[in-house]
Amino acid sequence: MGLVNRIVRHSFAVAIAVMTAGPVAAEGAAPPFRAGPFSPPPLVAMFDAKNPPGAAANDSSSIDLAWELLDEDQRFLASSLDGWARAPAEGANAGERRRQRAAIAATYVARGFKSFWRDGAAWREAAQGAARRLREAGEDGLDLRGYAIPAVENDSASALDELAFSEAVAAYAAQASGGRIDPARLSRLIGARPAPANLGQALGTVSDAGDRAGEAMQDFNPPHHGYRALRSKLAELRAQRALETVGTNPRVAQATVGTSRDDGPSPADAPQGKKARARSRAPVSRIEAEMIANMERWRWMPRDMGDSRIEVNIPDFELALVRDGAVAHRTRVIVGKPETPTPVFSDAMEHIIVNPYWNVPPSILNNEMLPRHGGDASALAQRGFKVSYRKGRLVVRQPPGAGNALGRIKFMFPNDFAVYLHDTPSRGLFAASRRAFSHGCMRVQEPFALAEAVLGPGGGWSEERVRKLIGGSERYINLAKPLPIHIEYFTAYVDEYGRLQLRDDLYGYSARVRAALGLNG
Repeated sequence: MGLVNRIVRHSFAVAIAVMTAGPVAAEGAAPPFRAGPFSPPPLVAMFDAKNPPGAAANDSSSIDLAWELLDEDQRFLASSLDGWARAPAEGANAGERRRQRAAIAATYVARGFKSFWRDGAAWREAAQGAARRLREAGEDGLDLRGYAIPAVENDSASALDELAFSEAVAAYAAQASGGRIDPARLSRLIGARPAPANLGQALGTVSDAGDRAGEAMQDFNPPHHGYRALRSKLAELRAQRALETVGTNPRVAQATVGTSRDDGPSPADAPQGKKARARSRAPVSRIEAEMIANMERWRWMPRDMGDSRIEVNIPDFELALVRDGAVAHRTRVIVGKPETPTPVFSDAMEHIIVNPYWNVPPSILNNEMLPRHGGDASALAQRGFKVSYRKGRLVVRQPPGAGNALGRIKFMFPNDFAVYLHDTPSRGLFAASRRAFSHGCMRVQEPFALAEAVLGPGGGWSEERVRKLIGGSERYINLAKPLPIHIEYFTAYVDEYGRLQLRDDLYGYSARVRAALGLNG
């Protein structure tokens, strides 16, 4: 018996034993962002060819019996699987491709080498719909150019066609669900953690969808309105370019370029484009690349962002509070300087503090405040700061008051980055269009109006009532339930008038995403 046949037969014997014992995890590969190169080959790694689990040592009769239970197509698929999984992968994503093949191999073993896509040599209905979506992957900014997509128009599908088709579907699912880039590699201040699809489950979901296979694959992409609007605008831009008439439609060819929404169109400007301000014609390739990079960042967002939520878009210098799916409140914000960026992450707001203390961060204390006073902490005490020592470490706090750096109110959502939303005594800075002045926290232009909006209609907390808490001691207001908050980084989006908006890449994150995706725009 040849080595490949021994491995395959032992694999099937183990699969029979496992399936009769209960469910298994089809995903055999390590998480995509943390796994090392796959070695040794998958079937050899999963099963000991001499003494496989589930069979007695040297029990060739049970192995042969298991092999005889396979039909001809299953045997051919089983015989093809090991060589396919062993085949060397090339290119920049070779390691990821090896891991994907290992996961696919484990899936086939777990299902007893049964086909996902074929009945004999004929393609199933699910393959027809899935193939259409694979060919249209570029509509979602995905890149499957390195994957062979077998022709499903003929009835001569082989076992290797089956495996190639599964690999393409798995690659689509992984990319669509956020498996192309690890955000943590772009910056430690990006806390987003996408959850790429389980490849074994993805294959089963698409295969079981029948004539809805294409829609099932589309569902791996983000469900958010912001993503879908960018996707539609990308298709619109490409259609215009194909007709060689880019520049004739201001809704497509002319993107509104500014530093905040204040530089975009007024209601009178939209949608006809009259009296447009700060408009610039950026090269189509550059716009397309930027749109795809932003579509990719939507894949990092939680699938359920909450019907009621707060969104802060850093490059737009704006906060929007959404209530039951509609924007209920907008206000300007000040975000971190490029050298002290505001982190990108999602959390939940829990309470509001009126008359907050400011606990001076060590970085500000040691790099700015102490050097300004010659290292003399007593000078800070003379300015009204409370100075103390804890375990030998200098601790400086600023009491509540009109001059407090946090202003009169702050909004708390405990997070690993120790940032929050707050008031500020430096209100003149909100007049700037490029509002990047902070050390990382976000300052709010109308904080008491935001407090009323956050606490909700009918909650009994009007702006006036919140202001009555202003005084010399901290006062807490707990939210009835945590409110999701998303600190975002979108440099391209479609506004409420259907116009593409472009913003400066304040922290350079978009350039890093474009580079990671191999976009040349």
